[in-house]
Amino acid sequence: MPHHLRTPRLLLRPLAPGDADEIVTGVGNYEVAKWLGVVPYPYRITDAEAFLASDAAAPGQTWAICDDAGLQGIISHRDQLGYWLARAAWGRGYLTEACDAVTDAVFADRRRTIIHAGHFSGNERSSRVLIKQGFVYTGTTGVEARTLAQTITSHNMELSRETWAARRVYRLKTPHLTLRELRDGDLAPLMRIAGQDAVARMLFNIPLPWPESDARRWLDAWRYRGRLGFRVAITRWGRMIGAIGIGHIPGRPTVTCMYFLDPRHWGRGYAKEALVHFLNDTMARFDVQTVWADHFDDNPASGGVLRHAGFVQTHTDTGISAARGREQGIIVYRLQRGDLREI
Repeated sequence: MPHHLRTPRLLLRPLAPGDADEIVTGVGNYEVAKWLGVVPYPYRITDAEAFLASDAAAPGQTWAICDDAGLQGIISHRDQLGYWLARAAWGRGYLTEACDAVTDAVFADRRRTIIHAGHFSGNERSSRVLIKQGFVYTGTTGVEARTLAQTITSHNMELSRETWAARRVYRLKTPHLTLRELRDGDLAPLMRIAGQDAVARMLFNIPLPWPESDARRWLDAWRYRGRLGFRVAITRWGRMIGAIGIGHIPGRPTVTCMYFLDPRHWGRGYAKEALVHFLNDTMARFDVQTVWADHFDDNPASGGVLRHAGFVQTHTDTGISAARGREQGIIVYRLQRGDLREI
C-alpha cells in the first residue's frame, strides 16, 4: 500500500527513528495504553525503539498520524486494522479521518474482500470510530492485555468490500437533476462555480481567490462516506452545476444544510428541487429530526428556497464571509422533519 496517505487535515507517513519520543509521550499515557493489547505499561523509550526497529513498523502497513503539530498517533493494517491516538488529540475526528484513508487504501487492492478490526469491552470511542466506517460485530475473543495484566474481552468486527463500496456512492434522481457523490473530476467545475464572486460572497468559507489546494481539501473533506457530514454534486445533463450538503459544521452542535448553484442556472427552480429531494432522502436515511440553515441578509433568494422546503425563520445573527472579509448579518432557519415539504 502507499507509504504516504493524505487527508484534509492529516499526513499519514512512514514511521522514523526520530518518532520514538513522541510515541512514548502518546502511548505512554495510561488512558491510551489500557486499550491496547500488546503495549507494556509503563512504556519506555527502549520499547519505542524496539517497535520502530520491528516488522510491525514497516512502511505501507503502519503510518504515523501527523497534523501540523507533529505525530499524534499510529494506525496500521496487517492482519487487522489497529490504531491509537494521543490523549490530547482526542475529540477532533482524527481517527475517523485516518481510518477513511487506510480503508480506501486497503480496498484499492481488488483482491481484498474483508478488513478485520476490534476493540476492548468499554472502549466506546473505538466502537464509534469503527461503526462510522461501516464495521459490524462478528463475535468476541479473550485477549491478554499487557497494561491491565489480565484477559480482556475483545469485540471482533469486520468491514466487507461491498459495504465499503456502497458507502462511497451517492445517487439521487429528481425530475430535472441528478445528485451524486463528489469525485476527483469535480475539482475544476467546483472552483469555477464557487470561485465566482456572486457565489463565494454568499458562503462562509470560500475565499477569493480560492486556491486550488484549498478547493482540493474542501472536496476531500466533504466526500460521501455513508454518514452525516458530506456534500454531493448537483448535476444537470451530466455536468456539475452546484453542490448541496448536510452535517455538523465545526463548532456547531446542530445538523446544518448548505447549497450553492452556478449563477447561470439561477431562477429555474433547481435549488428548490435539489433541496426538497435531498432533505427528504437524507433526513430519513440518517434519522435526522431537525436541520438548521442560514443565509446572509442580502441574499433573500436563499430565504425563499429554504421557506419553500419548510424552513421557518428563528432569529438573526452575524457571520463572516471569507470572500468579503467582514462581518455580515445572517438570518437563521430551522426545519422540523414533520414540516419538510413532501416530494
